[in-house]
Amino acid sequence: MNPVLIQGGMHTDARGALRFCNGFDMSAVKRFYIIANSVEQPVRGWIGHKRETKWFFPVKGTTAIKVEPMSESTCSTCSTRFNLSATSPSVLKIPGGNWFCIEQHDGAEVMVFSDCKVGEYENDDLRRPI
Repeated sequence: MNPVLIQGGMHTDARGALRFCNGFDMSAVKRFYIIANSVEQPVRGWIGHKRETKWFFPVKGTTAIKVEPMSESTCSTCSTRFNLSATSPSVLKIPGGNWFCIEQHDGAEVMVFSDCKVGEYENDDLRRPI
């Protein structure tokens, strides 16, 4: 299944700014966490899940996420790159059956939502070299 970018928006007035993504249906979400890669290691990945779906929402700065479908052999030219920016809110849905790699600089942070609890899908947390 292919990744999907759900467009959000932002409203600003005298009270401040409100970022939203009303098209993101959170009914499948069971947990969430925030990723902020270190300056020394700004790239995290490749991470793959056969069953687990993840959704990514930019909290601060810009997070680049590359996505590749899982297959018998890796395909470096099959990557699709998504640049998620806190100033242009959106949610990136990455369904199971995909690899992803996260790159962040300058203190960027991304909130990650998952459709499973920790350990719920046995042997579903896969890694390959960057």
